[in-house]
This record gives sequence, structure tokens and C-alpha cells, in this order.
Amino acid sequence: MTSSVNSDIYSDLGIAASQGSKGEEKKSLGQTDFLKLLTTQMQNQDPMKPMDNTQFVAQMAQFSSLQGIQDLNETVSGFESSVQSNQVMQAASLVGKAAMVKGDTAQLYHMTQADGSKAPSGILGAVDVPTGASDVNVDITNSMGQVVRTIDVPVNGSDRASFSWDGRLKDGRMAPEGNYTVNANATVDGKGQAPQTYVGAVISSVGVTKNGPELNLDGLSSVKLSDIVEIIN
Repeated sequence: MTSSVNSDIYSDLGIAASQGSKGEEKKSLGQTDFLKLLTTQMQNQDPMKPMDNTQFVAQMAQFSSLQGIQDLNETVSGFESSVQSNQVMQAASLVGKAAMVKGDTAQLYHMTQADGSKAPSGILGAVDVPTGASDVNVDITNSMGQVVRTIDVPVNGSDRASFSWDGRLKDGRMAPEGNYTVNANATVDGKGQAPQTYVGAVISSVGVTKNGPELNLDGLSSVKLSDIVEIIN
């Protein structure tokens, strides 16, 4: 008959086991557990062959590293919470403001003027001008994929050139309300490029996610705080 032997040295030392994600026991060593193992090792060493100084120093170094990693994790966790809180406060202060954000979709709506007539809101945007670009233009496309206007963007040495569309078609009529896509085209050394575009939008509210604050844009999808490149007003 075979006798059962308790091989759980962690339990013998009074170190509790934690449960893994699937229910199996998972042994984890914390600071207190490490000290228990170290003192038990010293108590049970052979008096005639005590633990080598090098081994002892190495184990103490491991203990110091463990403590340092734990302290670093706590510091980083606190820093992340502080940064996120500051970002949320910063984002909240932008509600109601118009901003230039990274993206290619803008909203056009009709405004009521003082005399009761309607006028298009227009669209404001910007383009990252590639180095050496000879010309840059932007195609304004409606929801059906039709190009309703093409706007020339001045290349004047600026890294980011702005453009605007008055919201009217070529024949002067107001374009329908809705979302429009802006596609930039640049020519560099005779070759075409598609540079990054930015659009003007109003920040309507702020949402908080596990990845930080998100800015909800009026009539558009949400963007990250880092997507804002300029506050217009």
C-alpha cells in the first residue's frame, strides 16, 4: 500500500494558496511569504555547511527587487489615476467649444439668420501639407460618395494649411444638411499623396472610458483628447 505524502511545502510553512482563474490552486509569493521562506531556510541549514554569503546576498537582492517592483507598481498606478483625473477635468472645460480635431468627417447644418432666412453653416478644416508639395486640394463628398465641391488649399510654407467651404454647391444653392467627408490630395514630385485632414466641430459632452476621456462631438462620433490640435473659440 502506498502512503500519501503531503508535498505542499507552502502549506507546511503557513503560506496560503490562491485560486487561479480556472479554479486550480495557484501559489503566489508575497513579501511576507518570501521572508518566511528565507528564515526557514536559515533555520534548517546544515550548521557544518552554512549558506554561502553569496547565496544569502543574492536572495536578499531578490527580496529588495520584489519590494522595489511592488513600490513601483503602486507609484505608477497612483500616477495613472492622477493623470486620468487631470485629463477628465481638462476635457470637461472644453464642452461647448469649437475645436479642430483629427478626422475626415464634418457636419453641415442650416442656420436661421436674423431676417428669418436660412444659411449654411459651412465647414472649416485643415490639412497637413507634405514637404515639397506643389499643390493641395480637398474634395468634399456627400453621403452618396459624390464630390460636391473641390477646394484648393494654399501652399504657403505652413505645415498645416486651413481651408473652408461655405456649404454651397457650384451653382450657389445650399448643400443639404448632413455629414460630409473631406479627402485631401497633394502632389509631391509629380506623385499623389493623401495627407492627414482635420475638421472643425463643436464639443458637446465628455465621456469617461477605461482608456481615458472621450470627447463627444456635435453630430459626429467621439474622439480622444489627443485628437484635438486647436481650440477655435
